[in-house]
Amino acid sequence: MLRLKNINIDKNPELIQPPQVVDNIVVLELIPDTQELIQANILDVALSYAIAGIGVILEMEFNNRHKFNNKHLVSLICNGNWSLSLLAPKLLSKDNKKHNNKSNTQLGLKYTQEYVQHIITWYQLWRSQTMINFAKAIYPITPYLEYLTTNYLITKNQQQLSPQDIQELITLSQNPSHAYMLDLIKHMPIDVTYEFKQQLKDFIQTHDLDFYVDVDGLIAQC
Repeated sequence: MLRLKNINIDKNPELIQPPQVVDNIVVLELIPDTQELIQANILDVALSYAIAGIGVILEMEFNNRHKFNNKHLVSLICNGNWSLSLLAPKLLSKDNKKHNNKSNTQLGLKYTQEYVQHIITWYQLWRSQTMINFAKAIYPITPYLEYLTTNYLITKNQQQLSPQDIQELITLSQNPSHAYMLDLIKHMPIDVTYEFKQQLKDFIQTHDLDFYVDVDGLIAQC
């Protein structure tokens, strides 16, 4: 997995030529631009890597979330066929020891709730007609939705599944293997992970039961 930050093609023209990349993943930091949605250098590199068949993940820093027009960003990732990652606030990062200070407890709770709302907003965008054909990931949302879907189908079809099949499916759903997802989990505190999963699950059960109806519809087409 290759991470690229502070991309400047004028200073580093070699960046436009994709090298061999372990795991076939390149991660680019989303930088807002005053004239365009994101900096042109990032777009050029993302296009170059995507054309070369390398999976592109655009990372959005939490503090930059209001600097982007979400609808325009949706159009960008759909047309580019790129994944998007919604990073948790840096204060909540496992790498930030200040998160353990009592003085930051309230601020940490505030940021956690704001991050959860950020997640739910993008879930709603993902469920919209605009993204109906979007086949890439929105981290950490779509991997968690895969987990919910697996568990829903296990529950619904448990009489047709052997105990061994059920255990294998549960094990697979609880142990992601994607290199980027593993890295994301590594840096996200357990309490933040728990909150976004629980509140997203509650939101679906309260406001979007059609999610499971759509799962049934997709399975029926298989």
